[in-house]
Amino acid sequence: MQVKYYPDDESIFLDNEYLIRGIAGGILWRLLREYQEKRRVEFSNREIRLDQTLALPDLKDNLEARLILLRKRLDERCGSVVRIEKTGRGRFRLVVSQPLALVTADGSGVDR
Repeated sequence: MQVKYYPDDESIFLDNEYLIRGIAGGILWRLLREYQEKRRVEFSNREIRLDQTLALPDLKDNLEARLILLRKRLDERCGSVVRIEKTGRGRFRLVVSQPLALVTADGSGVDR
């Protein structure tokens, strides 16, 4: 499955179909890169909250709500390929069941 990320609005497309954008898209992109580069699958809310590259708002970042939305969207659109499972308080696992091709695109849609 191809996962295309547009950094301008942090939108994510799966095989050219829109999935999510904004901070939730940035979170998913970070998780997928960690998976692809380091084979990491276990994450914590705390590490996501402290990641300055995600540009979460300082106050009331609603991280849990964003993760719930992301989990639901993944379940609706591609639950058999990529999903997020809660593993404990403030902890979750990224489950990937088939190879992913991560592609970053600029605003014109041209792959970089």
